[in-house]
Amino acid sequence: MNPMFTQKLPLSIGIFLIFSLSLILSLFFKDHWLWMDEVLSYLLVSDPSLAHANDALVSGMDANPPLFVNVYWMLGHAISLDFQFLRMVSIVFFALTMALFFWYSTTLLGTPLFNFLLLTLIAAFTYLNLTLATQVRSYALFLLISLPYFVVLHRLISEPRHRGFLGLLVLLGLGLSLTHNFGLFYLAASGAFFFVLWLWSRQAAYVWPMAAHLLTLLLWAAFWFTSFQIQTEAGKPHSWIPLPTWESFFTTIGELSPTLSYSLEQRSWFSFLPYLRFFALAFLFVFILRKKIRGGYAAFRTDAAFQFYLLSGFIYFSTILISLGVSLVHTSVFISRYLWPNHLLVIFQLMYAFYQFYTPPRLSGWYRLAPLYALLIGAFVFYQNRKIVHFPAGILTYLPQLDPRYPVFVETADYFLPLWFHKFPQPVHYLIHWPTAAVPTNILSATVEHKILKSVRDKYQVPGLTPAKEFTKANFPHFYVVDEASHYQMENFIDSNQIKVIRQLPMDIDGHRLLECTFN
Repeated sequence: MNPMFTQKLPLSIGIFLIFSLSLILSLFFKDHWLWMDEVLSYLLVSDPSLAHANDALVSGMDANPPLFVNVYWMLGHAISLDFQFLRMVSIVFFALTMALFFWYSTTLLGTPLFNFLLLTLIAAFTYLNLTLATQVRSYALFLLISLPYFVVLHRLISEPRHRGFLGLLVLLGLGLSLTHNFGLFYLAASGAFFFVLWLWSRQAAYVWPMAAHLLTLLLWAAFWFTSFQIQTEAGKPHSWIPLPTWESFFTTIGELSPTLSYSLEQRSWFSFLPYLRFFALAFLFVFILRKKIRGGYAAFRTDAAFQFYLLSGFIYFSTILISLGVSLVHTSVFISRYLWPNHLLVIFQLMYAFYQFYTPPRLSGWYRLAPLYALLIGAFVFYQNRKIVHFPAGILTYLPQLDPRYPVFVETADYFLPLWFHKFPQPVHYLIHWPTAAVPTNILSATVEHKILKSVRDKYQVPGLTPAKEFTKANFPHFYVVDEASHYQMENFIDSNQIKVIRQLPMDIDGHRLLECTFN
């Protein structure tokens, strides 16, 4: 048997076990509450009717294409609808992606042991992996599909006429764009890559991958464009994502790369680190590109590792520029989790750069220490994920102290959906009131949350979602309000003397007031 195969197989399994076991175990040693977006996903996935779930998806409840809901719906209804199980599915998808990426990258460059060390260290120290891999959301499936998509793109560089790869490109490209809308950006970036390759090589065969990209886009438009237009209505008059600034650009992109401490970077004197990571990666790419490109297309055609490196860098920078451009001229979509597949490309770029500057020695005897290293890195991932909290649970300290006879109004879906889903004993309400949501000075997410929760009420009759016409003295003679400084809603009724604040109760959460109110 090939010695490389005998080394890659156990290390691939090791990578899968490191990430799957450490992350799954950590679920049972941390706060288990779902956050807002996960509650929306669970509502769709747990729907008894798949047809109704797909109808609700298009109603504005969620802005994602249908593949995630359909895959998780089938898995959930076939095995278990426990939300912790569905989180485990996401973890398995993530761990499988890492293991398969290790396998493929090791066929291109390096040694199994060093690649094992590099990949696990980079992945474990990338904070974004821990935040996304454990969610009941589309991100893990998006990452999993992106890997074979990148592999097929790579194989088409050498075999652009290969019918099997062209067919897979269409299938995987469609899967990518039907899992997350950013799949369209990846289609655009990879299509542009083959266009540039065609200009450079003058090889007419590269027209075939470009045609496959066009076919994929046409199939997506035929199947999903009408529904996509309906979903985009939730993002009007504006997106919930703030427009990128100079600082937020580098912070967002920096989250795709490893860091020794994410919390450390939040301190002002370490705020330069995201800039450093991005510029270091860009410098390495330009430096290596200038060095390797001198051999021309003929040398490039026979160098599989450099082919994947060039592809990785091109798609990484192109998708960043596309999402930035769309954000600045149309709708703000610039957020790191939508670009998560780029993390795989960052891993390969760092691995390739490592071997460009360092030739590792033979370390056959060190394989015996791999299990100990796996335990250490797994313990680190376990510990780090335990610290991550998605739901802002500080509010749970104060609500149980209130008089249970009176309902509590919250001003955000971030609070309402988790409190409702986890059956918090205090009656919790959210006021569906468009005039206050649409106030220009209100937080950007107010209009989006209004439309999402209105759809949730219409499609799933969730109690506690209160239309404006039902917000009356007869229905709510006495109630509490969790008033947030960032959200303008109840202030409108207080300022217009429709409701009266009896007293303000203690609440030591920044930007929050806990008010006891009645109607005038």
